[in-house]
This record gives sequence, C-alpha cells and structure tokens, in this order.
Amino acid sequence: MTELPDIIYDQNKDYISLAEFLADIITSPHNQHCVVRFVGAAGTGKSWAAVDLAVEVSKIVAERKGGDPDDYYNFNDNLAVMNKDDIKRVMTNPKQYSILHLDDVGVPVNARNYKSEYNIDFNDIIQTFRPNHNLVLMTMQAAFLIDKVPRTLAHIEIEMEGANFDEGFTVAKVQRIILKHKTGRIHYPYLVIKGVKYIRHIFEKPDENLMEEYERIRATQLKKLNEPDPEIIVIPSKTKKEIIQELHRDWEAGLFGDMSFKKICIANRINYGYAMNVI
Repeated sequence: MTELPDIIYDQNKDYISLAEFLADIITSPHNQHCVVRFVGAAGTGKSWAAVDLAVEVSKIVAERKGGDPDDYYNFNDNLAVMNKDDIKRVMTNPKQYSILHLDDVGVPVNARNYKSEYNIDFNDIIQTFRPNHNLVLMTMQAAFLIDKVPRTLAHIEIEMEGANFDEGFTVAKVQRIILKHKTGRIHYPYLVIKGVKYIRHIFEKPDENLMEEYERIRATQLKKLNEPDPEIIVIPSKTKKEIIQELHRDWEAGLFGDMSFKKICIANRINYGYAMNVI
C-alpha cells in the first residue's frame, strides 16, 4: 500500500476541496471554464479519478444551480471513451455547467495526425465551447498524445502517482499549467488555493454501479476499435524528420514539462541518436 503524503495543516487557513475549487470556476458569473487533463501510465487510476472528480463537482453545481447532479454529469450525455464521434457529440453545444469527460482522448485525437479533418474540428471545438461554463476532464497516458492546441489550452494537470484499488483510493499530483506567451514555455507550479499549496490529492473509489457501467461502455468501445474500418481514409503523414523537428520544438517550448527529449523519442519509438542528428 502506498503511504499517504505528510500534510501539515494550518488551522487558520480556509481549506476547500479540489471539486469545490473547480465548481467555483464554472459557476462564477464571469463566463469561465476549466480544462483538466489526467496523465499517467495504464492502470494508474486516471479514469477512476476523473469519474470521482466529475461526480463530486456535479453535486456541488446541483446545490448551487438547482436540479440533480445527473443533470450536470451522466454517462449518456457527458462521457466519450476512445471514440471520435462521441467526443464531437459531447463537446458540441454542451449544457450549461455540465462536466465533459473525454476518456483516453489520446487514442482518437493523435498528435501525429494533427492535419486530419477531425483534429482540426477538435481544435476548433475546444477553443469555442467556453460560453457554457463547462468543466472538461481529459484522460491520457501522456500529454504529447494529443495535438498542441488542446494541450496548451489545459489549465490543470493531474498526474497519477499511485493506484490503491484494494484500499479504495488513488493519489495524484495536482499542478497548474501556465503558458508564458513571450517565451512560449510552459510552467507547472503546484495548485495554490487561498494561500494553501495542494501538492497531492486523494481520489476515492466511485460508486460500484457507476464504475460497472463505465467498464461496460469502455469494453464496447475497445471492441469497436479492434474491428476493421470499412472506410479507410488515407491521411497524408509527416516524415520522420518532420515529426522529430516538431517534437523538439515542443520540448524546447516546455510543452512536455520536465520530460527529457530522450524519453520523448523513446515514447514515440524514435531512435534518439538519429533524432539528435536530425536536429
């Protein structure tokens, strides 16, 4: 079992939960929205954490705006799992204050196919949806799996650190994503709310029935992904040199956080020595 991080509490501080912080953003009168990305290797509890956070935010929104939590987050209207059409459906004209959950978004939205019609549509959608006061939760194994536009428009990154499924919780690091427009670099400071630094966050296991339904939806989408596509659309692909050059530009701009360029090459199945000769 992973040990919980030591937390020193100042009794004079006013603590609020991460869910309440996000609910404050999307229910404010200032036409705000928030994009949160969950990153971590397979099996680290990304989807579990995203469902837990979505449920908790929906409860708070319902208390403030009326109705039931299901009005703001339910799988039928708000969940897209590894499916391009579902992502477009969820992101197009969402209800006000709803939580939009894009699970394993790196599968249908691939950075290597950044010129594809779908990626262009996705970039347009994620840049124009905000008038509806929405919270967008995107889960992926690594940030570089999605295109630069949604990657740089995210506000918060939640990096999974330990999955304790038997004990009923997962632990994650919570950081803001700040783009320095003059330099193009991205910084990842810890989230600070009312003077309190939130270094780690614990996500609890969602309702068992809810997760069974989620697993059923995910299994259906996996089956579809493994079926042959009757209409194969050939998309012009970039050369390996172009991919290396773009990855290196993004790395220099800080889009990969503290990840080394060598690790980026390995993750993209590119020979590091060859890449260094290209750049």
